[in-house]
Amino acid sequence: MIKKRAILLSLIVAVSCELNAQIVHNLELSGGWAHISGNSGLDGFNAAGALWFTSRVSLAFDFDHTGDVNALTPFALQSNTGLITVKSRAQDYLIGPRIFFHSKNVKVLQTVHPFAEFQAGATHLHSTITQVGMPSLSASDNSGTWLLGGGGDVLLSSHWAGRINLGMDRTHLANSAQSHLRMVIGVVYTPGSRKLQ
Repeated sequence: MIKKRAILLSLIVAVSCELNAQIVHNLELSGGWAHISGNSGLDGFNAAGALWFTSRVSLAFDFDHTGDVNALTPFALQSNTGLITVKSRAQDYLIGPRIFFHSKNVKVLQTVHPFAEFQAGATHLHSTITQVGMPSLSASDNSGTWLLGGGGDVLLSSHWAGRINLGMDRTHLANSAQSHLRMVIGVVYTPGSRKLQ
């Protein structure tokens, strides 16, 4: 009985180690600068990960943290209002498929791998309005979000790539729909080789 348990435990450990090695081999980590348009726009960072299922299909998770501080300077000239500032901060949590394409026929594009993606998730927006001599006012909202876009990876080596990503980010904050351009420029690292076949 003890011998059977030892054999079973050895098999479980061997299979789990092999699966963990395969997952790490198919993992992708990326990050960079993020910009979301609208009003004056929000700038910040993107942190992402993906799991490759084939050499062309991955499941991607993106986290964006963006923000901005705007001063409403025309009101500063009026003696009864003073300077008004608006501080906005937004976080996006998105997950969805990313499908890569390539062209072996175009020699210049052999290191460029374009992709299309659809992601869905949630957005949290927090805004604070501050006026000189008055208490600050804050408001926040959560919303479902979806993103349709694409971009391209420029392979720098078998493990590193530069990435540009553009998409339409659709939110429904404050009971109203908003469409914004989302742009991410960054770098990508994969433990496994990134050569598409």
